[in-house]
Amino acid sequence: MSESNDCPPPAAVDERRAELRVPASTLRDVRSRLIGGSDFALLNYTSHSLYGQSRSRLIVGARISVRLATATLNAIVTGRVVRSSLTAVTDGVPSYEVAVALEHAVDWIPEAPPDATSSVDAVDALDVPVPVPVRGPAPPE
Repeated sequence: MSESNDCPPPAAVDERRAELRVPASTLRDVRSRLIGGSDFALLNYTSHSLYGQSRSRLIVGARISVRLATATLNAIVTGRVVRSSLTAVTDGVPSYEVAVALEHAVDWIPEAPPDATSSVDAVDALDVPVPVPVRGPAPPE
């Protein structure tokens, strides 16, 4: 009979699941593509993994490269496919959901609108008038 302490410690691969996944929508305008392949629709990400959809069948264990482009990041990342499953076939075209464990951590910087107060404060500090856009007549009160 084996005891619970006989089990091997969890592998580093399992530890990647502990990291909080962030929806790709936080990056707003994100474009991703498999190098030498098809589009890769990024669904969510962490600093060590990608999860998305592809029309290409990717074999678990295969090494792949993905080009990622946002307003703040333009990179090619490499990793290994850790999960790939057929999720739909529409008009004869397959769709696969794919999880990729990245070889190196990605420094994601979520895009955020510029802080309007900091730019106004900087202009006020220079004592320069700030142009105000004209939008038409004010609504009646």
